Amino acid sequence: MYSSRLLLTAVLKYSVLSICIANTLSVSHAENTAFNTDFLKDKTDLVAVDALNYGYTIEPGTYEFAVSINNQYIGKRPIHFSKNQDNQVEPCLDQAFIDEYKILFSSAEQKKINAQGCYDLSVIPNAQVNPQIGEQKLNITLPQVNVSQNPRGFVSPVEFDQGIHAVILNYSANTSYFQNRNESDRYNNSLFLNGGFNIGPWRYRNNTNFTQYSGQNSHWQSVSNKLERDFQTKLPTRLEIGDSFSNSDVFDSFNFRGIQLSSDSMQLPSSLQNYAPTIHGTAQSNATVEIRQNGYIVYSTNVAAGHFTIRDLYAANDSGDLEVSVIESDGRVRKFIQPYSSVPNMVRPQQSKFQFTAGQYRSGNDQNYHPYFGQLTYAYGVNNFVTPYTGIIAAEDYYSGAAGLAFSLGSFGALSTDLTYANNKTAQGDSKDGVSVRFLYAKSLNSIGTNFRLVGYRYSSKDYYSFSDAMQERAQYKDGLYQYDYQADNLNNEAQLSEEQRRRYFYSPTYYNKRNQFSVSINQELGDYGQLYLTLAKTDFWQAEFNQENWQVGYNKSFRRFSYGMYYQHSKSMLHNDENIFGVNFTFNLDRVAALKKYDLMSNTNYQHSDRFGENMNSALSGSFLEDKNLSAQIQVSHQEQGNNNQIALNTNYRGTKFNSSLGYTYADQYQQASASIDGGILIHSDGVVFGQQMYGNPILVEAKGAQGVRLENQTGLKVDRSGYAVISSSSAYNRNRVALRAEDFGQNMNIDSPVANDVVPTKNAVVKVKFDVKTGHSVLANLSYQDKFVATAASILDPETQKSVGLVGLDGQAYLTGVQSEQVLIAKWGDESFEQCQFTLPKLSNREMGYDEINSSCHAVEEH
Repeated sequence: MYSSRLLLTAVLKYSVLSICIANTLSVSHAENTAFNTDFLKDKTDLVAVDALNYGYTIEPGTYEFAVSINNQYIGKRPIHFSKNQDNQVEPCLDQAFIDEYKILFSSAEQKKINAQGCYDLSVIPNAQVNPQIGEQKLNITLPQVNVSQNPRGFVSPVEFDQGIHAVILNYSANTSYFQNRNESDRYNNSLFLNGGFNIGPWRYRNNTNFTQYSGQNSHWQSVSNKLERDFQTKLPTRLEIGDSFSNSDVFDSFNFRGIQLSSDSMQLPSSLQNYAPTIHGTAQSNATVEIRQNGYIVYSTNVAAGHFTIRDLYAANDSGDLEVSVIESDGRVRKFIQPYSSVPNMVRPQQSKFQFTAGQYRSGNDQNYHPYFGQLTYAYGVNNFVTPYTGIIAAEDYYSGAAGLAFSLGSFGALSTDLTYANNKTAQGDSKDGVSVRFLYAKSLNSIGTNFRLVGYRYSSKDYYSFSDAMQERAQYKDGLYQYDYQADNLNNEAQLSEEQRRRYFYSPTYYNKRNQFSVSINQELGDYGQLYLTLAKTDFWQAEFNQENWQVGYNKSFRRFSYGMYYQHSKSMLHNDENIFGVNFTFNLDRVAALKKYDLMSNTNYQHSDRFGENMNSALSGSFLEDKNLSAQIQVSHQEQGNNNQIALNTNYRGTKFNSSLGYTYADQYQQASASIDGGILIHSDGVVFGQQMYGNPILVEAKGAQGVRLENQTGLKVDRSGYAVISSSSAYNRNRVALRAEDFGQNMNIDSPVANDVVPTKNAVVKVKFDVKTGHSVLANLSYQDKFVATAASILDPETQKSVGLVGLDGQAYLTGVQSEQVLIAKWGDESFEQCQFTLPKLSNREMGYDEINSSCHAVEEH
């Protein structure tokens, strides 16, 4: 901010002085004589004359410039401008600049450095350094051989912001009340807390929850505690201490409590990071979808009746079976398994990827067996085509080793294959040796609109145990038999039972080993004819009667305000029979009616047929309300063939500045359900406490004192509060984020020099503070005179209390002032000496909603204090 003002002042000085003395200077140049500048007492004016004399447009100094290389924006940084031997002012590109932006030199002759340590890039053929002074931009053009090629989405580590010291707490409270005609009333209450603190680069986080069900004891559970930080080295790394999970580059992912040091792909550009799988499913009513991995909930969301797709599974581990639970509004639970492995693990040439883990195995499935272990995985990019990788695991009564290769097949995609050997001592005391072979393949055929998201296959011998399977085998062994738990089919008509009450147990003398695993996901774009997709996931056991599979094929099409889709899903879990579901859905946008357009009204109708639960029909009408569309509401009617059950449901959701809340009510033939929830976040920082929406990761603290009520762009329901703060819930770690105040909310008496911050780059879980300099007050056009003359052109108008500029004098003593108050004393300053400044007092100003006041004021000598 300060450098921008300084730059503007300098440019204005030069422009106005050029008007006054241009003719005289031109004569001087013509006669090759020096111009007498003794009458100019202001030193900055002398600099301006020097600039005109030698032709430069910026005075020496340091300013913040936006840097671009070959027209690709890189970031902002301070640039020092200095005079060269020809008295020209040019940017100094020092060694730090060369290193930061990875500028290369083909020969020693190109490394030309002056006495100030500045590189002269003009010696490089076809290179140009072009500073755009007025816009504070610096564009450098270099041959490709002289600049390191950065991947798409690259952000220099110099821009990473570790944020401020802070304490955060997220909360989510939920309550549901059930009234069933055939049973006593029931209720469920829950509270989820996620919090911690940030000190420098260190982050501590804790997850705790509280549950309370009718007829059961209340239960507090501390799910996880973790302390972590990043290291921005040549090979970006992350240190984690506490509860976390391993990656899946070589072995299947699992949870642990201990210490882990690993290469950190999050610090890499987004184009080099892996993806999470897409989950398809169906719901027969307003339902909750929960996704578990290794017994822990990694994702939860509410969906309407019909087909749903989950594409934002950020919280999932890199691999490991995903258990998807669809919890219907009447309490029925349907589950299916989505096997998941990451895409082939290619590492860039001459780079490596590693992870070292040591600690205690953990699981959320109430296991009492938690042995200590150690694991090491490593991969190295030999060249653009081959990446070998290997890994070992050692634990009590278990060890395993693996080795594999990942291949880039060019236009044919990427493939990885590996072989894993494992030795395990079972709970019965037997020693089991086995091998497992895995193939992973990924390919995108963009030219024909086909995307193979993932194709994977694994074969395991009968005596092979993965580390997780070995731990599960010991945990399930109960008095000579293996205990398996499942949801009983015959309990689906009993509404609102808890998961524990629905759980049933099956005992077998055999632990079921996996034989084959296969998964594929294909999306085919058909242009104007819509989209076709197919997903298939299948797991075969050596005990074939317990095989499980889930596959789905579907078609979607949109036409103006109308869209429709159809799908067919087949699923079978380990201890359940097959289920086949056919469904169609129709969506219609009602915005054609002018009176309804502002409410974003949408109608949706779904039909499903299940061979387990019969037919289901659902119709819903939803819309958004209030100025910021932060209140949504939905009314839904449905019919379920099973039990001949009819129901109507009402749901509302409000997204506010301080919290989010929702209310729901369902009336059915056999039961009624009422629910409510509230969630939000609390941020404690050095200047106070801010209440806001939940902070998912990398929250941004916005300080804009004086801008109360101003909304933030692209942040539904979020406004600057009375204390001058707002909290943006999340942002992209290690990427540039844009934070902007909505200009239409600025009042006439509010002025913000720069209401947009484009280069906010937080590290993982950092709390970054973005401060906007808000000036509140009146706008005034002042005609200023001093000692019967106009106040000097280019003089700054300062607030003597804050020493901040509120305006600049132009021609004829006119100054446009912003953010000033009635009867405020101001100083006009055009030099450092006492005779180079004067003060004046503003009169009583009018309370205008538009425009500005115009005044005439005489300036007098500054009073000594």
